[in-house]
This record gives sequence, structure tokens and C-alpha cells, in this order.
Amino acid sequence: MKKIIFIFLLLISFSLTAQNIFWEQVGLKVNQGSSNFVLELVEEFYTSIEKPEGVAISLDAVMFKPEGYEATHFLTFAGSAEDLAKLRELRSGSVYMQYNQNMLKFSKITSITSGSTLMRMNLDKGNYPIAQLWQWNVKDPEVFMNEFISLTSSFPQDGYLSIGRISQGSSPDGESHYIYTTHKDYGSALSWGPKNEKEQAAFVKFQKKTNPTSDYLGTVTVRNVKSWN
Repeated sequence: MKKIIFIFLLLISFSLTAQNIFWEQVGLKVNQGSSNFVLELVEEFYTSIEKPEGVAISLDAVMFKPEGYEATHFLTFAGSAEDLAKLRELRSGSVYMQYNQNMLKFSKITSITSGSTLMRMNLDKGNYPIAQLWQWNVKDPEVFMNEFISLTSSFPQDGYLSIGRISQGSSPDGESHYIYTTHKDYGSALSWGPKNEKEQAAFVKFQKKTNPTSDYLGTVTVRNVKSWN
């Protein structure tokens, strides 16, 4: 089973500009019945520090995933590279060490990844509570990006939409790019997909054009537990 790393950071709405963002993500396998303890620990630590204004932090829970997928939650930090570097400095010292030790009582880390967005749309829908992500190992980024732009012109999304790249922490499957969209509710997530012949044709064209130079690695869906903007 191919490993899929889910980047849920795009649930976070930063502003109404198209400026791209950087992110760092920690995948967690939370012990059964321990989700509330993890939420309390995350909130206690990250509300006790003066985090950079431009950084958003989000905790999300996995809803749908393929067999063998370990992570149950994701903790993501997103913003500018400069602000993330400042936050990294705050994530140190004895208090942070104690926070990590307490987290390990209720969960284990399954992955640590980082990357950035390449294009973002419908930023005002970034706070929708459910999100889905598709991942690929892309061998020709230019073709993939051009076909994504073509797809969006014929298959517009109701929620937030982004394409991005994974720069550090990829698995042996080589996941390098992702497409991400948000949904306003559970029903919208379940009914997502092409709604007419034009949208279906655009979807098929995207698959045909990108398949020769990319390997599709699967999809994961998450719901937001809490965000700290």
C-alpha cells in the first residue's frame, strides 16, 4: 500500500490575496480515546507562547483514508518562511520538551513534512471544515501545472482550491505534488465530482494528459478539529 502524506494546512484561510504560503506538518497516530487530551495539550502550549502573527496552526482529524494509513490526526503550521522560522525558535526549551513528552503519552509521530503552495483560489472558503487532498509523484511539473490550470477553467470548485508541492519528508513513493479542496459540509464532500458533460470531459482530459508523466498516489479526507490563527 502506497503511503500518502496528507497536507491539511490549506484549511487555514490567511488573507484574501493569492500569496503562496509555506507549511510544516506533523502526522500523529493518536491513541484511541485520547483525542481530547491531545487537543488540550496543543492548545495549552501554543496559546502560551507569542507565536508570530502571520502563522496559523491547525489540528485536523482523518475521516477517510486507505488501508494501512497510520495517521489519525495532523498538526500543521503555515505562513511565510520567515514567520515559520520564528515559530521554530519558540518550539524549543524545557517547556516545549515537556509538551512533547506529554504528547507522546497519547500519540506517536508518523511523519514530518514540509512544502509550499503554488497556486490558491477561493481563499474566502479556506475555513470550510472538511477537506480532501489528492497526491502524485510528478515527473513533469510544467505539464502537471498547465493541465491543472486548464482543469480549473472548466471544472470550477465551490470551496478553496490549491495546488502545491512537498519539498521535505516525502516517503519512498516520492509524493511531490498535491491538489486540495475544501467542502462546506459532509454532504458536499460526499457529492463532490463532475456535475455535467463539460466538467466530466475536463476531468478525463486532466487524467489523460498527466498520467504519462505522473503517478497517482491516492486521496485522504480530513475534518478540522480546531485552528489557531
